[in-house]
Amino acid sequence: MRVSKYIAVLAGLGLAALAWTPAMAKSAAELEKEKALANPYPNDFGPDHLPADYVASLPPNMKKGYELLLTRCSQCHTSARPLNSRFVEPNVGFAMAPAARDQKEAAEVAKLKASHPEYFKEKGVWQIEAGVWARYVKRMLNKPGCGVAQGGHMTPPEAKQIYEFLVFDGSQRKLGANAAKWKAHREELINELKAKKPSRYKELAEDNDL
Repeated sequence: MRVSKYIAVLAGLGLAALAWTPAMAKSAAELEKEKALANPYPNDFGPDHLPADYVASLPPNMKKGYELLLTRCSQCHTSARPLNSRFVEPNVGFAMAPAARDQKEAAEVAKLKASHPEYFKEKGVWQIEAGVWARYVKRMLNKPGCGVAQGGHMTPPEAKQIYEFLVFDGSQRKLGANAAKWKAHREELINELKAKKPSRYKELAEDNDL
């Protein structure tokens, strides 16, 4: 009797463990977020929200893209990562085929190189490329736990709205009259990474990926 009782107890514990395993298992998005937190970029040391007055000034469709960014992008990393990114994709409009937009953006990059060569001297401050946000958002959409096809919540139309906001926002906050302010902000973030995570700073600096 004692042996049978012992076996029954062990069986019960085994079933309990099996019952708890799914609930305790980390989701793909949680695992992605852990990885992001363990491998920070300078961006991650910046704010995870934009100033209220700036947000209030956004056109409605761009404000919607920003709001989606806060909820969807924070599934796999903090919203600080895209908001403080050095990426800038020229804003040439969105009512055109991707190939035509890439062509127009490439022409705009060439113009900026001629008119503002300083934008291209410090890769850690600005990375101005045609299609850079398009590639990034597409990659995020395909990450485990992000897009609906990967077990997450972000739909392709939502990703498009986030993409359009990021392109619009880059031209507003990072170039032109705000370029000096943006440069100071990025340099502060890079210095913070260097002070707090020197090995990670060295790794990114060697890869030219600050």
